[in-house]
Formats: sequence, C-alpha cells, structure tokens
Amino acid sequence: MKPSKPNNITLTHILRPHIAVMIILLWFGMSPAVSAVHPTAASIDSILQCIDKAISVSDQYVQKKKERIAYLKSRADQAETLSAKYELTYQLYAEYLPFVNDSAIYYLERCSDIALQMGDDSKAGGCLSLTALCCSNAGMYVESEAILKTINPEKLHGIDLGLYYYASGHISSELAYYGKFENMRRQYAETSTNYFLLAQNYLPVGHKYHNQCREMLAQGRKDFRQALAISNEWLHNVKPGSAEYALISYYRYFDYKALGDSIQMMYSLGESVLADIRNAVMDQGSMWEMANLLMANGDVDRSYRYICFTSDCADRFGSRQRLSYISPLLSRIAQVYKAKEERSNRSLRYTITAISILSLLLLIALVYVHRKRNQLAITRDHLALSNNQLQDTNAQLSSLNNQLSSLNSQLSEANRVKDEYVGRFLSLCSIYIDRLEDIRKKVIKRVKNRQYAELVELTRSSEFTNKESNELYANFDTAFLQLFPTFVADFNALLKPDNRITQPDNNTLNTPIRIFALIRLGISDSSKIAEFLHYSVNTIYNYRANIKNGAVGDRTEFEDKVKKIGMP
Repeated sequence: MKPSKPNNITLTHILRPHIAVMIILLWFGMSPAVSAVHPTAASIDSILQCIDKAISVSDQYVQKKKERIAYLKSRADQAETLSAKYELTYQLYAEYLPFVNDSAIYYLERCSDIALQMGDDSKAGGCLSLTALCCSNAGMYVESEAILKTINPEKLHGIDLGLYYYASGHISSELAYYGKFENMRRQYAETSTNYFLLAQNYLPVGHKYHNQCREMLAQGRKDFRQALAISNEWLHNVKPGSAEYALISYYRYFDYKALGDSIQMMYSLGESVLADIRNAVMDQGSMWEMANLLMANGDVDRSYRYICFTSDCADRFGSRQRLSYISPLLSRIAQVYKAKEERSNRSLRYTITAISILSLLLLIALVYVHRKRNQLAITRDHLALSNNQLQDTNAQLSSLNNQLSSLNSQLSEANRVKDEYVGRFLSLCSIYIDRLEDIRKKVIKRVKNRQYAELVELTRSSEFTNKESNELYANFDTAFLQLFPTFVADFNALLKPDNRITQPDNNTLNTPIRIFALIRLGISDSSKIAEFLHYSVNTIYNYRANIKNGAVGDRTEFEDKVKKIGMP
C-alpha cells in the first residue's frame, strides 16, 4: 500500500462502544463489507480495540504466512513441467509481495527466466514490469526506471502490456506525489494519467490493477464520489478481510477524507489496518496513517504502539521509503514524552523548593498579598467585561439600525410596486368585465338569430386572445417601465457587450427582458413565468440559462443582482 502525506484532520472525540453486534462481528473476524456498514464513533472505538488485539497476536498471522510459503516452495521444487513451475513460482511472488519485497523481486526474476525458457517473451516482459513495480513501491525509483527501459513493449500483448503501462504509470505517480518541484510534479501526474488510461485498455476487467487504475484516475480528477462507486463495485468480487479488501478500504479512506466524512474515513482506515495485520502484510501504509491520526487526536500511547509495529513491519518488508516517513512521527512522539517528563520534573522541583524555603510567616504574608492582588485583578476583569459588554451592545444596536433601515427601504419599494400594480390590476379587471359583457351579448344575439356558424367562428378565432394578451403585456411593460425606468440599461450593464439585448422601443419589453422583469418583481418560478407569458417551462428555462451565460462575473449571482435593480 501507499503512504500518504501527514493527516491534518482532527477527529471528533471517540465515544465508548455501545453497539454489541458490531463488537461481536469485529472480535470474531467477521468484517462486514464497507459499503454495507454505517459506522458510528462507537464502532470506531471497537475496531481500534480489535487492532490492539490483532497486534498482540500478529506473530500467529506471520507464522501462517510462512507456512503457506514453505508449502509453495516444496511444491515448486517438485514441479516437473515449466508451466507448473512458473505457476507455483508466481504464487510465491504473490505471497511475498506484501511480505518481503526482496523475495518478491527474486521470485519475479525466476518467473521471467522460466517464461523465457518457455519461449513466451510477452510473459517475461510482464514479470519484469511487476519487478519494476516492486522497486517503485519500495522507493527504488532509479532501479524501477532502469528495469522498464530494458522492456520492449512491442513484444508484449494483452495483460502483460497492461502491466507494463501500469508499472510505468505507477512510478510517474510516485514521482508526482513525492516530488519537490511543482512543475515537474504536474508533468509526472499527466504522464501517470496517460499510462493508467493505456493500462485500462489491456488489463482484464475485474483485475486488481485494472480497478486500481480506475480508482486512481477518479481520485486524480478529484471525483471522489465516483471513486467510492468504483470501490463499491470492486468490493463485490473481493473476500472481506483479504489483502485486496485492505487495499480497497485504504482507497476508501482517502475518498472519505476528501469528502470530509471523518467517521467513515476512520472506519475504512481501521478496516484496512485490521486486514493488513491478519494477512501478515508488512507494507503497511494504512497503519502509518492511523498512527498519524491518533497522534493528531492526542492518543499518543496508542500512536506510539502502532508506529513501532509498522516500523518493525517496514524493516522486515525492506521499504526505505516507508522507514523515511516513520522516523518523523517517532521523533514527534519522543518529543511529547520528553515534554511530559520535563513538566513532571519541573513540578517536583518547584514543590521541593517551596517546602524548603517558605516559612509560616512568609506564607501568611504571601497569602495576604496574593488575596489583595486577586481582588484587584477581579475588579479589573469585571470592568473589562463591562466595557466589552457595552461595546457588544453598541455594535448590536448599530447592526439592528442598519437592518431596520434596509427593511424600511425594501418595504417602501414593495409598497410602491404594490400600489402601482394594484391600481392597474383593478383597471384591467374593469375593462375585461366590460369586454366579457360585450361578448356575452354577441353570443346571445347569435343564438337567438340561429347564427351558429358565426358563433363558432367567433369562439374559434384566436385573434381576441392574442389581442388581449398583447394588451396585457403592453400594460405590464408600461407599468414596469414607469416603476423602473432604467431597468433595461441596468439589466444590460450586468451582461457582456456581445450579449446585451436591444429594446424594441422605449415602452415595450421583449421576451427575455420581460422574463427578468418578472424575476425583479419576485416571480422566480419558471412555471409561473411560463404560465404568464404563455410559453413552455423549457422555453423559459432556456431563456434564463442563455441570458445568464452572458453575465459579467459569476453567473450564479446574476438573478440576485437583477432583483436589486432600482433598489435604493
């Protein structure tokens, strides 16, 4: 696994456990899938206890790992065919991969030799690519690049070519992560992205490195929710508690960390740490992260135990890179312990000196002086507190006055708009009542005269509706421009020069301006605007979107600025 930079997140206070089911599952090694768990602070405490227990029996997990390796070695020695010897040697590499890096490299080299004996240049190149990957995982970047240069990608195909691109992308991502110069880090990051995209095309779907490519590409785009979705899909094909499960949980830790979910973040990291210990994984980036988090949270003793454990593991694995990141944390922990010891010694010295030097009379005198000084200090504190309270009160009154002034201005504006539109509304209602009466008389006359064709023609024609709509819009435009005579100019000032709207004439608004005139009056719902203007909701939405795309500055603030046009 990969280490990360020191964690700057301070966790919330961890509570005592209260979920019995979670405790039972964790203690008996039945780790549930991450995607199905909704952890709490109590479950975090439980998983930390499980980690403590797993560390205490970690030798048993290491012994099981050694037994599996010994069994595979005996089978490899007895293999009669090259293909069988290759498969067993490759299994030995897979067992050593998270356990002892030098041994993993050794068995990969043997795999490459066997593949050459079998006449499979592609498979031999794939093994060399994995060897380069082992080197870059351990911080041996020069060696990794040298190995990759010896490989001819034109002789590779299928998964072997995918492994070559993945190993190339991995070393570039390492250099991008740990590099010191920003411009070079960006170049390495772009290179690694290109290699990972190529690797995806050749690695089989569901392959561990194929999933890692997808995960790292999503994280590189900072699309952490997509990264979580990828890890959820990945989890379906992975056995809970396995070494690959630990890797997925580690990636999920970074995703939740970026999303600010501290509980899920800590739980995923704990699952990764626990699975690493139980699988005898010596390359423990998750344990290093956990020690940093605990140190930041003030749990120095547990952090010290964890960092010592992962230091021993890193030494066994043979990762110079991991050890370089462990040393600073050990130094910080040592400083904390040293500071505690110095405070204890200092307190003891003060106590002994006070007992040796002070006499009863001097003590009485000091107490008297101390009491007087305390009284004076209390008086000063009370005075300062009173002054602060007075300043706070004045500030609050000033703020309230400003708010009241603003509210009065808004109320005055609202009353002005209301009075104008109420008058026009009553006038229009009176006009429409007269017109309805006129239509009623025409209808009665045609019915009496049995002029049904004329009656149908009268009701079918849309001329009347169009006329009334145009008259309504004309009244609206006139009233609005009387209330806000500079609206069109102020509205265009909010738009870029190429996107400004020309007014048909001084007393008429066109459709886009009329839409934002309604928004200025407080009608922001697209469906209500569409109903008033007799357009579809999609048409109104498109008008609003097109206008905002031409806004000067942030388009999300455009409508708020329109609502303030004409305000004092």
